[in-house]
Amino acid sequence: MAGKLKEATTTEIMSPASMMIEPSDIEIPRINVVQKTSEIDAPFGSIVVDKQFVIAEPETNVLAVPVSVTKGWREDIPYDDDEVPRIAYSQEERDSIAASSDYPMLEFADITLAIEKPEDTEVDAAFPFPIGDKFYALGRINVAKDAYRQTFKRLATFTLFNPETPPSTRYWNFASSVISRGKYSWYAPSLTFTDKNTSEAVQKFANNFAR
Repeated sequence: MAGKLKEATTTEIMSPASMMIEPSDIEIPRINVVQKTSEIDAPFGSIVVDKQFVIAEPETNVLAVPVSVTKGWREDIPYDDDEVPRIAYSQEERDSIAASSDYPMLEFADITLAIEKPEDTEVDAAFPFPIGDKFYALGRINVAKDAYRQTFKRLATFTLFNPETPPSTRYWNFASSVISRGKYSWYAPSLTFTDKNTSEAVQKFANNFAR
């Protein structure tokens, strides 16, 4: 007599390890600083996640944790040009593109931030991710020129002078600030160091994300 098939008595729940989840598998919304020409329904200068949630008004700080930073170079092609810029993520690739390009090479960075939910926020849906005992928004911002100087270079300077202290161990003030040159003005993001330490849960999340 054939043996009976063993019936399942438990329900398997997939864990991150069993799913082999990597940072590249995660859908991370964009962070934008709204400009006069932006096609985003939000006030000029505000910080928006996923093109729908205003998480900070102009010149208003929110606490953020850098969890991933990638530097690169791209051809600085004018906006009204239909060409797609070539991108490099190493100095060797950058030099190779520059040797054959008609355009200057522009430094940029993709910075992924975990932004702590402010106590007075009215957009709870923008902060869906629990880390420790707080909720966070997760977003990625692409920075170049003034935005690059006010974000990536500050992170790089902090790292140079604090090689044993990852930027994710401290909270950073994340804000948009106005820049004016002549008759033109626009808003650029900035990251400013604080002396407030992040929690062990946040540091563990950042370490796992960066692997």
